[in-house]
Amino acid sequence: MSDGADSTIAELIASVKKGSVIAAAGCGKTEQIALAAKVASGRRLILTHTHAGVDALRQRLKDHGVPSNNFRLDTIGGWCLRYAASFPKRSGLTLREPKDDGDWRAIYLAAAKLIGGGAVDRVLAASYSGVFVDEYQDCSADQHAVMISLAARLPMCVFGDHLQAIFDFKGQAPVDWKADVFPAFPEATRLTKPWRWHKAENPCLGNWLEDVRTALDERRELDLRTGPDCVTWDWLPDYDGPRQSKITATCKSAMNLDGRLIVIADPTNLEGRAQIAKRLAKQGFSNIEPLDCKSLFSSAKAIENASDATRLQMALDFLVKCMIGVDRSPFKTAVASRKAGGKKGTAQFGELVDLGVALAGPGGERYLLDFFREFERRSNTYMFRREMFSAMRSGLKAHLAEESESLVDALRHTQNRVRHAGRVIARRSVGSTLLVKGLEFEHAIVVHSPNMNRKDWYVALTRATQSVTILAPQERLRLPD
Repeated sequence: MSDGADSTIAELIASVKKGSVIAAAGCGKTEQIALAAKVASGRRLILTHTHAGVDALRQRLKDHGVPSNNFRLDTIGGWCLRYAASFPKRSGLTLREPKDDGDWRAIYLAAAKLIGGGAVDRVLAASYSGVFVDEYQDCSADQHAVMISLAARLPMCVFGDHLQAIFDFKGQAPVDWKADVFPAFPEATRLTKPWRWHKAENPCLGNWLEDVRTALDERRELDLRTGPDCVTWDWLPDYDGPRQSKITATCKSAMNLDGRLIVIADPTNLEGRAQIAKRLAKQGFSNIEPLDCKSLFSSAKAIENASDATRLQMALDFLVKCMIGVDRSPFKTAVASRKAGGKKGTAQFGELVDLGVALAGPGGERYLLDFFREFERRSNTYMFRREMFSAMRSGLKAHLAEESESLVDALRHTQNRVRHAGRVIARRSVGSTLLVKGLEFEHAIVVHSPNMNRKDWYVALTRATQSVTILAPQERLRLPD
């Protein structure tokens, strides 16, 4: 069944007992969930994967005037934790604050046990008239097991797109639509009209992306020669030096475009993406970081474990990871000179040298925040990893306010708060398909990488509403699964 009038689809979705809605990117999935919640009888539980997704759904529900007593909105993880922790004897859950993937898996297993055992059947029936689950392609096998148990007790409609299933569950395969989803949730309808590009008054891009979707779904090659005028291909050299120069030049030439610009590069190489942002730091580009960024946490551990003799080095090493213009060696020379009674480097660094001396002395940890802030304020420094720098400052602030908490733990807590509050993406950003999934920009530059499969390409090509520039070795690409 294909999509028709909005109200007709919403009524269909609201009436589904067990079913799925296949929703191509930009085809109004969030809109339909909100409309279905509005016309549904009773109170619907609406679940998604991220707090950013929760925020997007909440705003759309608000836009459509859906009364708050018509729905309960939560992440899958948050809802499972709340229920499993509320009935610990029935669920077997012993933890309250998950810290890693193993803890989250224990929560999903506990929630599946609780629901499957029937202990909360009456609670569920009294609380909800049905369930909507967004972004179902991002479910792990453990999350799917929870939903199967829940669907045995309440009507459930799940929404997703197998071509956007790009999450890595670290050894645990995501749900398979043919083997897992359709047998449990038969297809109810498909959303195929590219509303995102029609609303942006660029329907030719939306229509082309429909054809691209079909080609990728059928595992045919991606033919970039067929794109409209707003889709541009340019040759990308194989050798690293010319390759990086081409990427940098293309990004600089796109700076006069009106709107937000995203550069989508190798999904497996965080440091490589950061290097692209670094070369464009003076132009205001910033790298999008994963919330569990290894570089951030390794730097925090190094700073926390540093002695008086090594603290300055660890702090400077972190600054170099985040900004250009730090002048690490001259600054260390200036600090050494000041300690010896000299004035070397005073003209270049001014009072910052005194902060460096204090940082390298007893109790120097308490000067870290001021030290970082002063380097940030310098006129010749340019940030290219703003999120990582901001996270470290927030973690340090929390750590210094609560001395019993380690810097690494404080950082973990502040990152969890960011996860709940949502993140602010820079106007010119560099990221991966996983980090920009669900986000929308006016313009995108997609950099070919052998590590990008057909699903990565579909996500990448559907992020922009106005223009897409593709840097690739050929105009016709045969993409891996």
